[in-house]
Amino acid sequence: MKSILYDVLNNLTLLMSGFYLLGKLSPHPITVDSKRSVRILYGLSLSILSLLLMQLTIEPVSGVLVDLRHIPVIVAAYFAGPLPTCIVTAVIIVYRFSVNTNAAAFAACLFILLVASGTSLIVRWLPLYSRKTFTVVTVYATVLHGLVLTFVLFDTGLILDILSVVLPASFASSWLALVIIRDIRLTKHAMQTLQQTARRDFLTGLHNFRAFTDHLEDLKQQTILHSREVALITVDIDHFKQINDTYGHEAGDEVLRQFAKRLQDGVTDSGYVSRNGGEEFSILVERLTVVKVLALAEQLREQIAAAPFVLSSGMLLHLTASFGVASFPETTGQIQHIVTDADAALYQSKQNGRNRVTLFSLQEEVASARHSD
Repeated sequence: MKSILYDVLNNLTLLMSGFYLLGKLSPHPITVDSKRSVRILYGLSLSILSLLLMQLTIEPVSGVLVDLRHIPVIVAAYFAGPLPTCIVTAVIIVYRFSVNTNAAAFAACLFILLVASGTSLIVRWLPLYSRKTFTVVTVYATVLHGLVLTFVLFDTGLILDILSVVLPASFASSWLALVIIRDIRLTKHAMQTLQQTARRDFLTGLHNFRAFTDHLEDLKQQTILHSREVALITVDIDHFKQINDTYGHEAGDEVLRQFAKRLQDGVTDSGYVSRNGGEEFSILVERLTVVKVLALAEQLREQIAAAPFVLSSGMLLHLTASFGVASFPETTGQIQHIVTDADAALYQSKQNGRNRVTLFSLQEEVASARHSD
């Protein structure tokens, strides 16, 4: 009995260690929507785990060896979808027939196929993270395991002794595997949510200054490897302080939310929109010529000026915004200077009467420097 306990514990240790390492394959939960390369790697990794489990056997009675190779199949079918499931199932079947071809081999392969297909169907019908689903899948796999062992080992006369050891081990291992994978996935979901929250402006829902800075740093690194156009549009709401002073900060917040939505709707997926603080916004655009970037900025300026902003009291406010544009490499020779150059262009828009779009040039840079002096 002590030897059997060690066998079971060794299998559980291998499973827990393997699933922990599998969790390191991707920072995101691996699902049917994950990249194909990630799902293939996941299937291959589960295959390796199954092959190791086939070597780390349990000996419930003398001369009879069983294993828990089906548990990685359950995990693949439960969480990762058809592709990883097919991979791990195929690897197990090929390996099993490479050992020998007999009735036990056919029964073992039928067992794996039924575990894979049955688990996939159960997960499709029942909620993924429900305890009921965990129970149904675990009971289903354990019952199948018992039927296969009964068929293969019935003539030994020791089937009750074998099942009394294997079935509890199979049930406990399957349950623990599903719980651990679930917890790993939920932890990743929580981390993703926290990271997204930390990178979003709480008021407008746009990217915040930290996210903008990180994205810009990524673009700087990419320009080192690949020659590409990067433009920055800086935006500032004209006379925003007067809104807060006249109508209060709640009105100012409402204006900021509506302003952010107009920017996002106008840019759609063609740019990276962020609120950098106060009434200052920025838009990072890739692979667009200066002419197209200026056209985008002008379109946004017109949309902001055309329709009034509606306060919660029903009052209408007609507002405008000023824009500064800098583009690498057209107007800015070094991408490290794109922020200061766009700010200089924005300053010129303010100086020249607001409600306009200004493209950076060396003249704006000189004028801005003189003003600072």
